[in-house]
Amino acid sequence: MGIENNECVIATTWNKEAIENIKQWITSLDLTLQPLFTILPSLINGKQTIILAPDGSKKGWKTAQIGNDLRDSFINKLKGFDYEDGSNPFAFVEVGYGEFGQKALRGNCTNRYGDVEYYEMEED
Repeated sequence: MGIENNECVIATTWNKEAIENIKQWITSLDLTLQPLFTILPSLINGKQTIILAPDGSKKGWKTAQIGNDLRDSFINKLKGFDYEDGSNPFAFVEVGYGEFGQKALRGNCTNRYGDVEYYEMEED
Protein backbone atom coordinates (compact mmCIF):
# COMPACT_ATOMS: atom_id res chain seq x y z
CA MET A 1 0.00 0.00 0.00
CA GLY A 2 1.40 3.45 0.82
CA ILE A 3 0.29 6.92 1.79
CA GLU A 4 -0.98 9.23 -0.95
CA ASN A 5 0.98 12.44 -0.47
CA ASN A 6 2.59 14.73 -2.99
CA GLU A 7 5.66 16.93 -2.74
CA CYS A 8 6.68 19.59 -5.23
CA VAL A 9 9.11 22.49 -5.38
CA ILE A 10 8.23 25.95 -6.70
CA ALA A 11 11.04 28.46 -7.37
CA THR A 12 10.71 31.98 -8.79
CA THR A 13 13.43 34.38 -9.94
CA TRP A 14 14.12 37.47 -12.01
CA ASN A 15 17.67 36.27 -12.77
CA LYS A 16 17.87 35.12 -16.40
CA GLU A 17 21.39 33.71 -15.99
CA ALA A 18 20.26 31.56 -13.07
CA ILE A 19 17.29 30.27 -15.09
CA GLU A 20 19.60 29.32 -17.95
CA ASN A 21 21.87 27.52 -15.49
CA ILE A 22 18.90 25.55 -14.12
CA LYS A 23 17.71 24.73 -17.65
CA GLN A 24 21.14 23.27 -18.46
CA TRP A 25 21.09 21.27 -15.22
CA ILE A 26 17.62 19.88 -16.04
CA THR A 27 18.81 18.73 -19.49
CA SER A 28 21.68 16.87 -17.80
CA LEU A 29 19.22 14.75 -15.81
CA ASP A 30 17.93 11.35 -16.82
CA LEU A 31 15.32 11.65 -19.58
CA THR A 32 12.68 10.10 -17.31
CA LEU A 33 13.09 12.93 -14.77
CA GLN A 34 13.16 15.95 -17.11
CA PRO A 35 9.36 16.03 -17.75
CA LEU A 36 8.76 16.67 -14.03
CA PHE A 37 10.07 20.22 -14.52
CA THR A 38 8.26 23.11 -16.15
CA ILE A 39 9.34 26.73 -16.49
CA LEU A 40 6.71 29.44 -16.77
CA PRO A 41 6.94 33.19 -17.38
CA SER A 42 5.25 35.82 -15.20
CA LEU A 43 2.94 38.45 -16.65
CA ILE A 44 5.17 41.34 -15.53
CA ASN A 45 8.63 42.08 -14.11
CA GLY A 46 10.39 39.42 -16.20
CA LYS A 47 10.20 36.73 -13.54
CA GLN A 48 10.12 33.02 -14.30
CA THR A 49 8.92 30.15 -12.14
CA ILE A 50 10.29 26.62 -12.18
CA ILE A 51 8.02 23.89 -10.89
CA LEU A 52 9.27 20.44 -9.98
CA ALA A 53 6.06 18.41 -10.03
CA PRO A 54 5.33 15.46 -7.73
CA ASP A 55 6.87 12.17 -8.82
CA GLY A 56 3.64 10.19 -8.26
CA SER A 57 5.09 7.65 -5.85
CA LYS A 58 3.47 6.73 -2.56
CA LYS A 59 5.23 6.94 0.79
CA GLY A 60 6.86 3.63 1.60
CA TRP A 61 7.40 2.63 -2.04
CA LYS A 62 10.99 2.12 -3.15
CA THR A 63 10.44 4.55 -6.04
CA ALA A 64 9.63 7.34 -3.56
CA GLN A 65 13.35 7.74 -2.95
CA ILE A 66 13.86 8.82 -6.58
CA GLY A 67 11.57 11.81 -6.02
CA ASN A 68 13.15 12.57 -2.63
CA ASP A 69 16.61 12.60 -4.19
CA LEU A 70 15.49 14.78 -7.11
CA ARG A 71 13.88 17.35 -4.81
CA ASP A 72 17.00 17.38 -2.62
CA SER A 73 19.21 17.87 -5.68
CA PHE A 74 17.03 20.68 -7.03
CA ILE A 75 16.92 22.50 -3.70
CA ASN A 76 20.69 22.13 -3.30
CA LYS A 77 21.11 23.55 -6.81
CA LEU A 78 18.92 26.52 -5.86
CA LYS A 79 20.88 27.07 -2.64
CA GLY A 80 24.05 27.12 -4.75
CA PHE A 81 22.96 30.56 -6.00
CA ASP A 82 23.23 32.07 -2.50
CA TYR A 83 25.03 35.40 -2.41
CA GLU A 84 27.66 36.24 0.22
CA ASP A 85 25.04 38.01 2.34
CA GLY A 86 22.87 34.86 2.42
CA SER A 87 20.24 36.16 0.01
CA ASN A 88 19.36 34.24 -3.14
CA PRO A 89 17.91 35.27 -6.52
CA PHE A 90 15.37 32.46 -6.11
CA ALA A 91 12.45 32.46 -3.72
CA PHE A 92 11.54 28.79 -3.30
CA VAL A 93 9.35 26.48 -1.31
CA GLU A 94 8.82 22.73 -1.14
CA VAL A 95 5.24 21.85 -0.34
CA GLY A 96 3.56 18.61 0.61
CA TYR A 97 -0.13 17.89 0.20
CA GLY A 98 -2.38 14.84 0.32
CA GLU A 99 -3.22 12.41 3.10
CA PHE A 100 -0.85 14.22 5.47
CA GLY A 101 -2.76 17.48 4.82
CA GLN A 102 -0.82 20.41 3.39
CA LYS A 103 2.39 21.94 4.60
CA ALA A 104 5.39 24.01 3.55
CA LEU A 105 8.25 21.56 4.09
CA ARG A 106 11.30 23.65 3.19
CA GLY A 107 12.03 27.00 1.66
CA ASN A 108 14.11 30.12 1.84
CA CYS A 109 11.44 32.78 2.34
CA THR A 110 11.07 34.63 5.62
CA ASN A 111 8.19 36.79 6.80
CA ARG A 112 9.50 40.34 6.82
CA TYR A 113 6.22 41.86 8.00
CA GLY A 114 5.62 40.30 11.41
CA ASP A 115 2.29 38.69 12.14
CA VAL A 116 0.36 40.42 9.35
CA GLU A 117 -0.64 37.86 6.73
CA TYR A 118 0.21 38.89 3.18
CA TYR A 119 -3.38 38.78 2.02
CA GLU A 120 -4.36 41.22 4.77
CA MET A 121 -1.89 43.89 3.64
CA GLU A 122 -3.27 46.81 1.67
CA GLU A 123 -1.54 48.45 -1.27
CA ASP A 124 -0.36 52.01 -0.77
